[in-house]
Amino acid sequence: MKRNQPRTDISDRGFSIPEVLVSSALLAFLVASSTQLYVNSGKTVQRGSARDAVYARIADDLEELRRETWRFACEDGTACTGNPDHSDIPVAYKTARNCAETTCTTAQVTETAGLTAACTSRTLAAYMAANHKGAGNTAVFPLTSATPTVLSWTTNLPTGTQAAPQTNGVTIERRITLNSTDSNQLDVAYSTSAGSPISVNLNASLVPQALSWCP
Repeated sequence: MKRNQPRTDISDRGFSIPEVLVSSALLAFLVASSTQLYVNSGKTVQRGSARDAVYARIADDLEELRRETWRFACEDGTACTGNPDHSDIPVAYKTARNCAETTCTTAQVTETAGLTAACTSRTLAAYMAANHKGAGNTAVFPLTSATPTVLSWTTNLPTGTQAAPQTNGVTIERRITLNSTDSNQLDVAYSTSAGSPISVNLNASLVPQALSWCP
């Protein structure tokens, strides 16, 4: 009588130790790669958010500076003051004032003489930087060669509002200088400090609106 031999099926043997080790190594590699990709994606998004915040803050500051170039040497009570009550009154600048036709006060005579001289010598931007004062009698356009102005992240934010988290560690510096070839123009350079996690550099120019009213 012939005895039946036990059937050997490779599918019943399971995985060998080498196969398990190789599979585990591949799985670990895939998990590590996926984790690193996730971390890198998060960092990229964070840097992008911080960069967007920097450009938004620079745009806000530049808008303020250009608003001040519009107000500089503006005649009181006209639209260029920025006062909504004067919005329907035609713009007029002190650079066009004529004290021989309209009586001026002693202070107005002095100011008019300075503006006229700046118009004649084409140094109106330099005059604006030296004479346009803001809150606390501080220069609106502080000319600097070494020490920059550091922009505040909370300027123009509602009271009690904190700066966005992505701006932590990011410092924006602003330098305003007189154009080397045209004293009717100020140059503005924005940059993030060396210790900031992102690098941004942006340049712009400012020209006083009153220049178009020079005699």
